[in-house]
Amino acid sequence: MYIANTLFVEEEGFTAKTLSSMFALGYFASIFGKLAAGALCDAIGGRFVIILSASGYVGCTFLLSIVPSGPEHHLQIFLVWAGIGFFALGLAWVAIVAVATNWIPRPYLGRLMGLVSMAPQLGDAIARLTLAPLLDFGWRAVFRAASLWGLGLLAPVALFIPNAPASSLAEQTEGPSTPYSPTTPVEKFDNYLSKLRILVVNPFLWFLCLLSGSLYGTRTLFLLYSTSFLTQVYCQDADDFDHCVHSGKAMRATAMASSGYTILGCFSVLIVGMMRDKLPNRHRGAILTVFCAPLFGCLAYLMTMGLSLPYNLAVVMVWLIGFCLFGPYKILGAVFAVDVGGKELKSTCTGLMGVSDNLFAILMLLGKGYIGDDWGKMFSVLAGLSFISLGSAAAVWRRDLNIIRKAGGHRQNSLALLGNH
Repeated sequence: MYIANTLFVEEEGFTAKTLSSMFALGYFASIFGKLAAGALCDAIGGRFVIILSASGYVGCTFLLSIVPSGPEHHLQIFLVWAGIGFFALGLAWVAIVAVATNWIPRPYLGRLMGLVSMAPQLGDAIARLTLAPLLDFGWRAVFRAASLWGLGLLAPVALFIPNAPASSLAEQTEGPSTPYSPTTPVEKFDNYLSKLRILVVNPFLWFLCLLSGSLYGTRTLFLLYSTSFLTQVYCQDADDFDHCVHSGKAMRATAMASSGYTILGCFSVLIVGMMRDKLPNRHRGAILTVFCAPLFGCLAYLMTMGLSLPYNLAVVMVWLIGFCLFGPYKILGAVFAVDVGGKELKSTCTGLMGVSDNLFAILMLLGKGYIGDDWGKMFSVLAGLSFISLGSAAAVWRRDLNIIRKAGGHRQNSLALLGNH
């Protein structure tokens, strides 16, 4: 939809407000998917949930491509889109984190989960490069091709990927009981609800949820409209602006250019993961600040410039935003959520952080429906949101330093100590 949203609006007669409501519905549906995935993965493992997610995504994506056009079928489109949100946005990432972290030794968690986290961004870039030529055939062709992509990826997972490694390696990956728990380790509780009650009273969990949600809200709104932004900048000097904006040439050029947003995002995830593993405990919180500061700067600059900047500079700014945004956000969900939840509640914690992400995303999408195409207002909202992220990241770093100092330099995970205070 990020690629074909212009054609979708044009062919189905949706307004910008309606399209934003549709995306908000998908994120709302995925809240239930994330909560269900967290409980299921902690109970039976993530492999089954991955297969369920991929199967549901393939089916719903293909159904959307065959729903007839016309206002009388808009309800059907909305219901199928909610199914895509539940299966693809809700179940998938929680299950992937659950399976992947069963295989990764804890000292390498940041680096290797960075590789795992890179997959969605790389897949998005590949999708933009391979599906953009299908725009000439309409949005339905894009969705049919996307369903075939999903089907091709489902088969090897279902056939060859175990839920967990052999017991000897599993013991290495599980590591000790999580030090983030505010009292005793969650593994001492004899049922899921008791463990969950311990988790939800951990204030550091909700602080991370705020940081993750604000970053995800920025990602959602910017990714949804970055192609449209580049298209309008691309056509600002054209003789016929309206014709240029809807031309296949402009859409193909900007779809290809916007792929740099996710490609650089992949490198960002790898860099942040490596820094997380390598830096001393007192500076792990600095990783978030180092990336959030230029993110705020880029969005504040776009807030002042709007559509008046040159096209090449607009492309560079979009790429820089992708680089600064994706690394911190992905490592939060893939690594810090695992540390907070421990080996028995890691999926539940990932799911709760995902719910926070969705709530921010829904607010941003509904807000964009009323903002419309006022790019100044939109970038003002994004700049404000990234400022919240920057403040949260700086607070993590400052508290990290303070607690290490109070601990007398003991070699413990600094963020773990945050969860105990």
